[in-house]
Amino acid sequence: MTAARLKELLAAAVKLELATIPPYLCALYSIRPGSNQQATLVLRSVVVEEMLHMVLAANVLNAIGGRPQVAGREHAPHYPHELPDGVILDLLPFSPAAIESFLQVENPQYLPTLTAPDSAALQVRRPELHTSHAVAVSERPTTIGAFYQEITETLKAVAADIGEPALFCGDPARQIGAEFYYAGGGSPTRVTDLESACRALDEVVDQGEGDILSPYDADGDLAHYFRFQQLKYNRSYLAADEIGTPTGPAMGVDFKTVYPMLANPRTAEYDDPDLKAASVRANHSWSQLLQQLDAAFDGRPDALLPAVHTMFRLRDAMLVLLANPLPDHHGRHAGPTFEWQPFTTAKAGTNHDLSP
Repeated sequence: MTAARLKELLAAAVKLELATIPPYLCALYSIRPGSNQQATLVLRSVVVEEMLHMVLAANVLNAIGGRPQVAGREHAPHYPHELPDGVILDLLPFSPAAIESFLQVENPQYLPTLTAPDSAALQVRRPELHTSHAVAVSERPTTIGAFYQEITETLKAVAADIGEPALFCGDPARQIGAEFYYAGGGSPTRVTDLESACRALDEVVDQGEGDILSPYDADGDLAHYFRFQQLKYNRSYLAADEIGTPTGPAMGVDFKTVYPMLANPRTAEYDDPDLKAASVRANHSWSQLLQQLDAAFDGRPDALLPAVHTMFRLRDAMLVLLANPLPDHHGRHAGPTFEWQPFTTAKAGTNHDLSP
């Protein structure tokens, strides 16, 4: 185990967390206004926490002298996007297929392996498959939880080998703290040593996959996996429920009150000039957001302030796309493509919120 290997794993973890966000955003904003209110709350909370997970992984990487990078064609995620365990992230509307995919993503490593949904049966278009950076650095097929376990084990091994002072050599100014990021669902941990690094990584796993003995994390919130189970079964969890069998009040899930977005769309498919322009605007906002995140990870945490406004511009462009049917695609609507398109960032400020 070496520090170089550890940096490689953590760099992949930052990109892995980022890659989950666009599919969750597609599901969130494809819901028609006024419907699926509980599902909207679930999806929005998960997006916020995935952003936090990305920041936590970046803090650990910066603490050991690494450099998180998410902007640029070679770093930004492309869809469909294959994860280390073979699960494929697609850009889909809120639907049973999307929920099954999200359960695959958040599947606790200690539960029996789930069968990935059949893309042909679900009519999911996958014109080109892109692999996650985590696939290249993983030693074996692994769930996200197991991937983080490997990172934690490597972290402890390297700290024991070279000592904590030598390992945690990063500039403290590159840490993102709560004063720069606030969006609910936890807050960033400033990483300075092995204890704080492990605490940051534990929060990522606890909020995502949760614990086999309880669907709730240390803060008493449902882990992501179990939040998505509520949407699958259209039932909320009660405190006394067994895992996998929520019996509480109905969640009001209605997959019919959704814009039927085309799966994994491409800007080049939009013949209408206005739709193409809206897609370009969305991609510019997405690319600008990634540049702002890179700046924040690179010692300018105040770059997160304009990122808030960029998120709103991205949302607005997504909503324009999702509300428009595509004449040549049998009733399907346009949707965001999350393609990398360079955009010059504006001067950064100081951030307090990254909520979508």
